[in-house]
Amino acid sequence: MADQSAATGRTITTDVCVVGAGPVGLLAALALGRQGWQVTLLERRPQPAPDANPKGPAVVNIVQPVTLHLLDRLGLLEQLSERAGVIPGAEIYFGGHLAAQYSYAELADCPVPHALSIRPFDLVRLLLSEVTDLPNVTVLWEADTEALVSGPDGGETLTVRTGEESLTVRARFVLAADGRESTVRELAGIPTEVMPAGGSYLDVVVPSPPDWDGAARAHFGAHGYLLETRRAEEGLVLVWITDADTAGKVVEGPVEGLVEMLSGVVPRLADWIAEHVTDWAQVRRVQHHFVRTKTWSQGNVVLIGDSAHGMHAFGGQGLNTSLQDAACLAEAVDSALRGDAAAGIESYEAVRRPFIEAFQSLQVSNTQQPPAPAAGEEERAPEFEVLALGQPRIRPLIADAARFLAADLDQHRR
Repeated sequence: MADQSAATGRTITTDVCVVGAGPVGLLAALALGRQGWQVTLLERRPQPAPDANPKGPAVVNIVQPVTLHLLDRLGLLEQLSERAGVIPGAEIYFGGHLAAQYSYAELADCPVPHALSIRPFDLVRLLLSEVTDLPNVTVLWEADTEALVSGPDGGETLTVRTGEESLTVRARFVLAADGRESTVRELAGIPTEVMPAGGSYLDVVVPSPPDWDGAARAHFGAHGYLLETRRAEEGLVLVWITDADTAGKVVEGPVEGLVEMLSGVVPRLADWIAEHVTDWAQVRRVQHHFVRTKTWSQGNVVLIGDSAHGMHAFGGQGLNTSLQDAACLAEAVDSALRGDAAAGIESYEAVRRPFIEAFQSLQVSNTQQPPAPAAGEEERAPEFEVLALGQPRIRPLIADAARFLAADLDQHRR
């Protein structure tokens, strides 16, 4: 069992230091820990209780088949599925008319025949249980990173405070998975833009309607963008993304105005929405941010997920691309630790960054005022195949990462 308390010594020497114990940092720590590397995982928050549940409305994420395949290679898919909602496919509507209908099971080369709607906390709990079973992984809770110094040999030294104790962590690599306001990124001096997304994002959860088939449905029109999808293993989430003025006219009035707007976009659910959306307290409002950095790595410091490329929720690619980061970059770091060239990290960024930035631009086009005035509705929708399988140029790297995650420890040179 990994040590989850503050270390007793003032210096910890480790192969990899992962900063951030969200899903992304935990996946990276698990992937590298299973290869036998010494991993130190730092998290500024307190250790969660085993049976703790987050307060407030449960945030959900749609995890696409390409990402589920990575979790399956780690042996986690069956357990993750127990508290998740299965999404068999999707429908796309433009101006109220069905324009496209997709089934994951009918998509060529789809590694898992569905997507899953999950609570991120459930994924964290599952990954954490696997990480803490590894004797070579040390988890330090309530650990604040205060300084970062790169050594002449390529190693990294962090000054970390845990309670009253100041520790030194010496690592060959540091993986920053500490989110859009990344402390490690700031300490490394990597130039970054963190920009609040324009427009407005609101969501509301209602019970699953009778005979609902579980398919995700995306509606594009003058109202902006409306998504109806599963809320984990039960419930329906209605997500409305539009410009600030359009939303403002609705949210300044009674909740019936929101009910009228939602019902006008999805008339088949009008009675159900009116029955179950009765108070503004049910509606969650979120401010998303975009993150763009000059580089995703500097020396042996590597940014992963939101630390490198924070996104809007539109298209549901934030968690997916971040988990793919963790798997692909863990493989690249493993290779570097074994003495191979570290060019895999730079190569990953070269392939991935253009897609990420183009997707961020697509998200902007769906939140500006008014939504995408110069673009046809079809141009505002992401490609289903790319969401399900990943961008074409990244698929070979993800396939390599899947093999890496599934490989036996004995097959590696560590």
